[in-house]
Amino acid sequence: MNHQNNLWRSNTRITVLEYCQKKYYFNYYTHSLKEIDEKLWLDTLMLKHLKSIEMRVGEKTHHLLSDYLKFLKKWLANQEKIDELKKDIAQIMIDEFNISKNRDYEAWYDRNQRFWLSEHYYKIDVDDRLQEAINKVTNNLDTFISSEWHDKVLRYFEIAPSTYIESPKRPDYENMRIIIDNIPELLNVCILASPDFGVIMWENKYIIIDRKSWKENLDDEWVPDQIKVYALKMLIKKGEIELKDLDIKWYEVYLPSLKEIGWDITAKDIEDIKNKIINDINFQKQFIVDWDVEKNIPLPHKNFNRTTSAKKCESCTFRKVCEDLKSFE
Repeated sequence: MNHQNNLWRSNTRITVLEYCQKKYYFNYYTHSLKEIDEKLWLDTLMLKHLKSIEMRVGEKTHHLLSDYLKFLKKWLANQEKIDELKKDIAQIMIDEFNISKNRDYEAWYDRNQRFWLSEHYYKIDVDDRLQEAINKVTNNLDTFISSEWHDKVLRYFEIAPSTYIESPKRPDYENMRIIIDNIPELLNVCILASPDFGVIMWENKYIIIDRKSWKENLDDEWVPDQIKVYALKMLIKKGEIELKDLDIKWYEVYLPSLKEIGWDITAKDIEDIKNKIINDINFQKQFIVDWDVEKNIPLPHKNFNRTTSAKKCESCTFRKVCEDLKSFE
């Protein structure tokens, strides 16, 4: 069955929808704008590929650590390789920054063009922040290498029957996809989930590590939804949707502070996230024609409300096209 056009659910999509319905529309139903105005559609396609410099720091940290772990797993992560990885990521950031800075954003959209910073699109001078951004990324690697978590991961490579390292540069969406057709409310709905690093210690013992390089979770009492979804995915891969005898330990490790939060996934967590996903999908369905998850055709753009928060609008990548769209409402 081809699920390409089906409704997809991820924690990011739900967060965006709750943050601002219009932003959700621009991000996930961009091609619907083509029927309204071609330039508006092309401008939005361009903006979809842009991120703020802070978001690029998180992205490149993710890339660098993933590359490093792959070398570490092969026992090739010596100081020469570390220096080479740092040099490479720094050069990539410099090259992409310059492409972004010199790009003519007034020109017609070209999908083969490379994009980088929303600040450049909005003509904000961030030249003095590039080296700071590079330093943050490379320092995050240094912090991880000098931490006890590095030694733990190295030990997992030595003793664990199976380990998993995400490849964020080339996401494998097929591998990330969960299709829960045995839950009637989620029939033909696709769900995305993929952790940074996973370990299978033995058949029923799992350890998962998710690295974070942005705002820290201040509430460590509750297991984040993202983690529960990952756990559910692991169960479904075993052909189950109940926790039963599985032992799943989850950690969030923040960089550069190295703050660590850990949880044991419980049967209640699994039940909670199944109900949460059903509720999320019902929320998303309100914005598609006939609640049809297979066709996934959005309602007219007027059905997507803007946030009332001026602060959110000030930093939104889509603020220009959002303003332009008002003339068609």
